Parts: sequence; structure tokens; C-alpha cells
Amino acid sequence: MAETDWEVLPHGELVQLAENLWRVEGRLPNMDLERCMVVARTSTGELVLHSAIAMDEPHMAQLEALGRPAWLVVPNGWHRLDAPRYKARYPDLKVVCPAQARKNVADKVPVDGTYADFPSLDPEGTVRLEHIDAERHMEGVMSVRSADGTSLVFADSLFNLPHRKGFFWFVYGRLLGSTGGPRVTLIGKLMMLFTRSAAPFRALMGKWLDEGSVVRLIPGHGNVVDTDVRAVLTTLAGR
Repeated sequence: MAETDWEVLPHGELVQLAENLWRVEGRLPNMDLERCMVVARTSTGELVLHSAIAMDEPHMAQLEALGRPAWLVVPNGWHRLDAPRYKARYPDLKVVCPAQARKNVADKVPVDGTYADFPSLDPEGTVRLEHIDAERHMEGVMSVRSADGTSLVFADSLFNLPHRKGFFWFVYGRLLGSTGGPRVTLIGKLMMLFTRSAAPFRALMGKWLDEGSVVRLIPGHGNVVDTDVRAVLTTLAGR
């Protein structure tokens, strides 16, 4: 099967988190781990798709009913599995990724620019992209402003997975520190965040902590954090 063929893996429902924000979980191939796609609607009615997941046709119809897919955010060099499929289905999609991920992402799908090129995907600033450190780190953060506050959308820099049973989860979860609540994982530290310094990540979390509007954190893997958000941000900024 070609990478542009519409291949659908098991996935859940599009769950609405705010008036302009949705999330869906889906499976990864050959791995006991879920991923998530976040859909944000701009003030002009266009859709921003963060970490795309190919869905079945009834759910794609639901997606298209929300607005026109206009932006595809590939948040790092690994969350690119379904990016070619979405670009083939919606040729006018503009593809955006962090600067340090551009080479890896461009191996799969043409890239229109980085987070620095498109810091705002909305004329009113409803959906924004921010590097953690454009020269060092392969990730950034997408922020979405809704009526109830701001949501921060991550990829592999933040997980919120519970402990689970089985050999995979013992290694991936317990030994590598990927499970047990909201956390910057060991994998995230080694591959992205702590390449040279933790300071940019701490500074970014501290900025949002000071700003005071964040009501939810959406990790690339695991549950949405929508309670004690300030406490979690404080911990992330401290670490």
C-alpha cells in the first residue's frame, strides 16, 4: 500500500473539547499505544489538523462538516504517518512543522514552512504555533484560544498515560518513565527537549503559567489534562 492510500486504523470518536476544538484517539500500527489528532477551527472557519489521523469515511464527513481543512501541523519528525494521506486527499493543505523536524517531515510530505514562518494560523490569533527552541528542539507547542481559555497541544514532549500491565508497558512505561501521570518522558528528554538545555522548555511553560489563561493540556499520547492545570504547568516549569 502506498503512503498516500487512505489506510484507516482503529480510532475513536471526534470528541469536542471547546466550541472550536476537537480531539480523536487512534491506534498505531504494530504498537500497543494510542495517538491523538487535535482539530482546531480558526475564526475564519478553516480547520487546523495537528498530528493527523486517517479516519473512516463517516468520521471524515464529520470532520469536513466542521470546516475546510486548511492547515496540517506535523508536530515532529515522527508524527508524520498519515501526513501524506491528508495531503493527497486535500492538495491545498498547507503543511507546517518545527524547524528542526523539517528534513524528516519533508521526506514524507512537502513542507510549506516552519512554526517561525507561520506563528499564527488565524488572523485573530486563535491558533498559534511556537517553537520550544527553533535551533535545537524538534518540537513546539500549538495554542488554541477558546471561550473558556487556552489549550496547549503537545506531541512527544508531554505524555499523560496511566500505568498499564504487560511487558511493553513495563519497559515503555515503567523503565522509560512514560506512564504515571503528566510528565516529560525520558524519551522526550533524550530526543528533543534536553538536547542541550532544559531551559527553553521550562521558560515556555513558565510563560504560559504567568499568562494564566491555560485551561487544558493535550498530550500527544494519553489523557487530556483539564484539572489542576496550573499545578501541572508549575511542575513542568520547575523540571
